[in-house]
Amino acid sequence: MEIRNLLPEEIEAARQLLAANGWAHRVANTERFARLIANSQRVVVAVDNGEIVGFARALCDDISNGYLSMVAVTPSHRRRGIGRALVRHIVGKDPDITWVLRAGRSSEAAFFGQLGFVPSLVAMERRRT
Repeated sequence: MEIRNLLPEEIEAARQLLAANGWAHRVANTERFARLIANSQRVVVAVDNGEIVGFARALCDDISNGYLSMVAVTPSHRRRGIGRALVRHIVGKDPDITWVLRAGRSSEAAFFGQLGFVPSLVAMERRRT
């Protein structure tokens, strides 16, 4: 298993992984997805035997704030530490960066809680239409 930056030739494989794992509504348009990747500062994949089995992306200024936007692992590779490894790779070790994310399901809150994320009393959001 390897966690590394997404290569340009892997963008479609990453899009397919996301589409098959609950993100189809956000990645249906291939051109828009390519722009989404290009505009993200951190994009990593988990690769097992040449196959992309996990994906994560984030927006980050590398100084103060980061937003973890997407994390997905194929069902056949879940519960093996891949999601944790993706998140740890994305957030790095800089203690001066505050990371935020949206966790809408209780299972997500439990997963991210194990990685040091806590519910926030100060975050607000303006939702897309």
